[in-house]
Amino acid sequence: MNLHLIWKYKYWIAIAVLSFICLGQLAYTNHLGGELIKAESKYKTELAISQALTEKAKAEAATKEKQWSEQLLKAEQNYNVKIKQVMADANRAQSAADRLSRQLDTAKSRMSTAPRETIIKYIDTSSDILKECITEYRTMAEAADVHAVDAVRLWEGWPK
Repeated sequence: MNLHLIWKYKYWIAIAVLSFICLGQLAYTNHLGGELIKAESKYKTELAISQALTEKAKAEAATKEKQWSEQLLKAEQNYNVKIKQVMADANRAQSAADRLSRQLDTAKSRMSTAPRETIIKYIDTSSDILKECITEYRTMAEAADVHAVDAVRLWEGWPK
């Protein structure tokens, strides 16, 4: 009798089963829609955070670039001032060397007629000048060595 009832109401049973499946599918689709909305809002939040961090990084990079640019400009200005000073010092040193050279030439030309005491005084003075030149040379060499070591230290310490 049970089979006879099932067969008699087969259309209604099929409609009920299909309705149940449709309702289940509708509930599942609704659930997936909610998950999609959650994922979309999470994506938008993460995108906004990412954009904010990107803007912050750009601003920091621009600030650092400006600082480095200002530092480089200041270094260039200091360099130009120092170069002018070095050139002026070199010109003064060249002028002094030229005067000394002329004085030595004059003294050498008078050497043949000079008395013995003058020659001794000339030799003593020349010896003193030579000692002073050697001292200046050593000082200059030491300064150059210190500069070379500093340059290497700066080169090796510079961020790469």
